[in-house]
Amino acid sequence: MSSDSLEPCREKALRLLENSPHSVSGLKRKLFNAGKFTAQDIKTVIDDLLKARLLDDAQFAANYIDYLKTTGIGRFKAVFKLKNKGVPQHIIQEAMEKYWGTEEGDDERAAEAAKIKWRSLKTKKDWPEIKKLQAVARFLAGRGFPMDVIRRVLERLKVS
Repeated sequence: MSSDSLEPCREKALRLLENSPHSVSGLKRKLFNAGKFTAQDIKTVIDDLLKARLLDDAQFAANYIDYLKTTGIGRFKAVFKLKNKGVPQHIIQEAMEKYWGTEEGDDERAAEAAKIKWRSLKTKKDWPEIKKLQAVARFLAGRGFPMDVIRRVLERLKVS
C-alpha cells in the first residue's frame, strides 16, 4: 500500500463528505461500490478520517436526527432510517435518547402529520368517519409512529 494508491481514495472520501454527511458504514459502502479502491486503502482512509474527527457516527446521528425531526416521521421510522445509514445500534440508542425528545414531541409531530392527512380526506365525503380515522392511523403507522401516539392523536381528531 503506497501513499499513491491512498490519495485517490482519500480524495473520493473527502469529496463525498463535502457533499453530504455520512456514517462510517455508509462511506465505506460508497468507497467500496466505486470499485476503484482496495479494502486496505478504504480501511486506512476511514481510520485517518476517524482520527482527524472528520467522520463520527455519533455526530452524524445527532445531525440526522435533527433533520428527521423536521420531516414528520415517528420514532420507529427514524431508528429504521439511521440503521439504513449504517449507524451502529448502540449509537442510535444513545442519540435517540439524547436528541429525539419526549413522547410529547412525538405527539406533536404525529398531530401535525395527522392534520395534513385529515384535511386531504375531507374530499372523501362518502367515507364514514371511522374509515377516515383508519386511514389516518395507517398513514401515521407508516410514518413510524408508535400505536400509543397514534391512539392519542386519533382521540384529538375525533374531538375536533
